[in-house]
Amino acid sequence: MPAFARTKMVLQEDCYQDKPERPLMKYVGPNVIKLYYKSYELLKAIFQCSDADIEEERFNWGKGEKEKFKVRWFVHKDIDAYTYLYIRVDVSGSGDEKNGSAKIQLKPVMRTEYPQDTIWQRSLFYEMMRMFWHRAFYHEKRERIGEECRSLVIQFQRQMNEFFKQLREM
Repeated sequence: MPAFARTKMVLQEDCYQDKPERPLMKYVGPNVIKLYYKSYELLKAIFQCSDADIEEERFNWGKGEKEKFKVRWFVHKDIDAYTYLYIRVDVSGSGDEKNGSAKIQLKPVMRTEYPQDTIWQRSLFYEMMRMFWHRAFYHEKRERIGEECRSLVIQFQRQMNEFFKQLREM
């Protein structure tokens, strides 16, 4: 895990920079509430992260004739000392055991952070060396990380779609 830096340069790329739309899954059917629990479980399993790596930013749950819920999670998955995946996951739905609808949307980004705390790290010479290293050696690794990010998101989508089928058969 990277050390805490007060000042840092952050490079961020959308894992789906070629596509304007974000990965979106829609579900219509019974047992909508189970999607909340299953999506959290799958995030931990597929992205291989703990509860501490998932931050819940927004949580709304309403009870009435039909239960309504809306949650936003941020998944933080460290890749190496500089780069990590930061995935925003929005899950919302309403319904009961017989009928309902839900939507799951992901916004996966890849972030690389370079600390700039010391005078040396802020110097022009250091920046020139860092840029050379980044372009010559690390750029290809970031491309592989981007592919891994897309692969993990696709795996999450596939497993959620399988769960959608299971819910409809219950």
